[in-house]
Amino acid sequence: MTIRKAGYKVTCFLLVATLVFAGQLDAQEASFRENAVQIGTTQGADRFFPESLTASTANLTRFAFLVQKGTNAHVIVDGQTGPPYDGISKGTPIIHPSGERSAYIAHKEGQMRVVSDGTAQPWYDGIDRPVFSPDGKRLAYRAKEREKQILVEDGEPVMSFDGIKGMPVFSPDSKHLAFMGVNGKKVSVVLDGKVILEGYKNAREITFSPDSAQLAVAVQKEKTWHVAKDGKISEKGFDFVQALTFSPDSRRFVYAAESDKRLFLVENGEETRHYKTVGTPVFSPDSKRLAFPAFLGKQWTVVLGGEAGPKFKKLASLHFSPDSQKFAYSAITEKDKGAVVINNSEVRTYDSTGRVVFSPDSEHLAYRVRDGEKWQVVKDGKPGPAFDGVRMPIFSPDSQTLAYPAVKSEKMHMVTNHEPGKAYEQVGIPWFSPDSSHMVYKAKKKGKWLLVVDGKETKKRFDGFLKDFPLAFKNDACRALAVRKTNKGIDFYRYEVQF
Repeated sequence: MTIRKAGYKVTCFLLVATLVFAGQLDAQEASFRENAVQIGTTQGADRFFPESLTASTANLTRFAFLVQKGTNAHVIVDGQTGPPYDGISKGTPIIHPSGERSAYIAHKEGQMRVVSDGTAQPWYDGIDRPVFSPDGKRLAYRAKEREKQILVEDGEPVMSFDGIKGMPVFSPDSKHLAFMGVNGKKVSVVLDGKVILEGYKNAREITFSPDSAQLAVAVQKEKTWHVAKDGKISEKGFDFVQALTFSPDSRRFVYAAESDKRLFLVENGEETRHYKTVGTPVFSPDSKRLAFPAFLGKQWTVVLGGEAGPKFKKLASLHFSPDSQKFAYSAITEKDKGAVVINNSEVRTYDSTGRVVFSPDSEHLAYRVRDGEKWQVVKDGKPGPAFDGVRMPIFSPDSQTLAYPAVKSEKMHMVTNHEPGKAYEQVGIPWFSPDSSHMVYKAKKKGKWLLVVDGKETKKRFDGFLKDFPLAFKNDACRALAVRKTNKGIDFYRYEVQF
């Protein structure tokens, strides 16, 4: 078992632009208070690594990236340049979504260390990518020291083994930490620094219940796999076990098992019908209903509440409505037509279909479809206007607004409740404030990027917004991460619009 030592090679890395850049716009008056604060720059760097960009996605308060200066690698966190290193591990820096913690793995003279929030932790021969607890307050990783591997939490060794299998797993409430250790050819499961299962041939898939009170893991004895839940091992063994799944209320527990080359689900020792294969089980939000995909040998079906539905060539993701009363998914028929299936019985067919979306109040169902050359969004069975292309529709939190980007004659519009808005060169997805009183999206006009807030354009213009980063709402403001190019590099901004 080895620890990965892959990293950014600062002497031979090619810059790959992932930012959207583009020229000039006439300002439009709008009643917004706008503020752009510079939070970093690539000026003074010989190279910038766009794929290293990371931020606290929940609020955009923290921001980090990697640059090369001469032969040294530096991580810039919140505008502050870190110390020089030989390299930085690929996949880092990382920032917890809440902004609670930041971390990266630094390389120097063949050794590796974690640097978290400016504090350098001990050196090791190798380190795997750190894992934050859900609340962002704890940080764990596996490290290699000589012939041993160590589970480390916030710089302190927890326990060492010949090897550590997989990544450490935090409970949803962040209070518990579990991992799998290997000594010789035997695997142990460790919970909060204590061995709770040991002497197994193999183990996999540590799974906490949503309430963090239960722990399940698949373990292999000699030839058969069993499920260990709360320290109790299932009596019956199987050829393989996977997809350990708790219900949202933590009261139900199912898993997929294999015997004689057939797969099925097991709950409380009871097995479903055996199939060629099965997919990941999905519980309804109230935990009372269970659905899973099942392959019959040539066709797929969805089993809902023990009853098989229509048969298809392929299935997409399964979705329950928030109130658990409705169920839908998209599929592909044997004739390669798109289909939307409602309550596992009603089938609506089109030339092509996209993912189904329920409104937060469960009253509405929307999805995109193509019939012929045009795309439309269907809401509650009624198609909207036709476009050259549409993206996935999004409901506002209060379920009163449905919005989606659409393409028509090489221009893009934000469509709100089936009404197209102003044409732009490009538009991003819609973002709603938590109280649904505001809708904001990114738009490109005359080569520059701006925000459109409740249908009105902001004044400030940028060369781009950072790709794949969300808009974040806080109180009566909306935040975005924006960029401006200069002759010396790229400046990054936290851009805030107050309503």
